[in-house]
Amino acid sequence: MIGNSEWVADVTHDPRKPRAFKPRTLNVLVADANNFSRGLIGEILRNLNVTNIYSARSAEIAAGMLLDREVDIILLSWDDGDAFDALSFVRALRRIEDDRLRRLPLVLITSGLTRQLVISGRDAGVDEFLTKPISPMALRQRLEMVVETPRPFIDCSVYLGPCRRRKNPADYYGVKRRAGERVAERAPMVDHDELAQQTPIRQALSQLRQTCVHLRASRPEALATAMAQLKTAKDIAIQQKDHALHAGLASFEAYIGVATPLGQIEEQVINTALTALEQLAALPLTFAEARDSVAIALGKAIQKKLAA
Repeated sequence: MIGNSEWVADVTHDPRKPRAFKPRTLNVLVADANNFSRGLIGEILRNLNVTNIYSARSAEIAAGMLLDREVDIILLSWDDGDAFDALSFVRALRRIEDDRLRRLPLVLITSGLTRQLVISGRDAGVDEFLTKPISPMALRQRLEMVVETPRPFIDCSVYLGPCRRRKNPADYYGVKRRAGERVAERAPMVDHDELAQQTPIRQALSQLRQTCVHLRASRPEALATAMAQLKTAKDIAIQQKDHALHAGLASFEAYIGVATPLGQIEEQVINTALTALEQLAALPLTFAEARDSVAIALGKAIQKKLAA
């Protein structure tokens, strides 16, 4: 874990100083206990032209990398059940003695983002939040936030971390904000994470997820509804020439078509499959390698379950 006496890095760059967003110059640490998720985030970063990527599967490895390598931004991916205690890591990071390391911008990525988690994360010292499935445009937006308009760092007796008052970097206009002086007018920021959730395929998958709650409850009408929703989603995939998503939907259709009548629906399989489908829907077609990895992994997992 992070210890005050050990963590001293000889790097002079101020991570809270606004600068131009140049992806190829950034050093990003991805901390995620899940191997597949960690690799997927790395693949998305590479497609965003971020080439200096460090990966850690535990708090101990992340701590070592922060000490040994120059890091500009930390992406901390965490979900319920992960061995990696994200908020404990953030709190420990903000308390270390090395001034640059404790001021590093940190983005928390999670599928279980709630109002309480945002409050707890802000109190721990998280800069920005990103929900799963990960939209590449939304991830780029969060990177731009912490590079171009980083939150001021507060260092006082009751709190150590990025300013919690500012809702959004687009509302910040520099160090004279409190005096009412704006450096330059900015257009209202568009949240790409919210936009991604409004696409037809994401809405179709959201409805499918709701239906699958009833599927697990063994309601007979739920299977017919789920099959109809899967057909709608597959039609959208065909229209978009999205072969990876169509393959993923077909795999999931096969699973619920066999497992539901037998009463062998498993909640973990359902959640994993839906999460994979949602991630496929969030990734642009240009992210071919990442999308193929998700579709292939889903297909293999479902084939294994059906053969059991």
